[in-house]
Amino acid sequence: MATNKSPWARQVWAVARKDFQAEWRTRHAVVTTLAFAVIALSVTSLSVGSLRSEPTLAAGLFWVILFFSSVIALGRTFVKEEDAQTANLLRLTAEPTAVFAGKVLFNFALLVIVAVVTLPLFVTLMGLTVEHIGSLTLVVFFTTVAMAAMGTILGAMLSKAQSRIAILGVAAFPLFSPALAAALQATAFAFGANPSGGREPLQFLFAYGGISVLTGLLLFDEVW
Repeated sequence: MATNKSPWARQVWAVARKDFQAEWRTRHAVVTTLAFAVIALSVTSLSVGSLRSEPTLAAGLFWVILFFSSVIALGRTFVKEEDAQTANLLRLTAEPTAVFAGKVLFNFALLVIVAVVTLPLFVTLMGLTVEHIGSLTLVVFFTTVAMAAMGTILGAMLSKAQSRIAILGVAAFPLFSPALAAALQATAFAFGANPSGGREPLQFLFAYGGISVLTGLLLFDEVW
């Protein structure tokens, strides 16, 4: 490993900035993910009929769409490094924890963009009323943090595998499912269901997101 590396925070920003610049040039991940999300939203809104405004069902559908959208987005993070043969250079110029943090920052920003575009469309198409917008904002934030962290770890582990996206989807679901279950409950609460059930899922998501980031920082050097 090189000994003349820049400070850790600067390494994190350099890794994230490189991904932001690459995405700005091609916009591949953003366009692909948003296209999938919009198509899934349209099909969903047409298929559920009169049940579309039922809060619990709507919350479940929203997170199913966001889960599969995130798999498409997160699967490319380390694949680009392997395809461009820049992975070894990245290992030499940045600490593993800085690479992880930079990739998480990029993935989190990407998922936030998808959520910010998808959620208003979903609420409009499904005819929903958001009764607790603060709670909904927090659940999207905490869940995307957890998904970005876990997705970054899995993306690094599977970057050299064949059929990476399919494998990532299968591997991600067991890890994402606790967060998705809590997110479903908290989102249903935000949509008006279960008036007393919004606090505990948010607390769980906060803890799960923190554990996901901490686990990534501790284990990333071993998996990548």
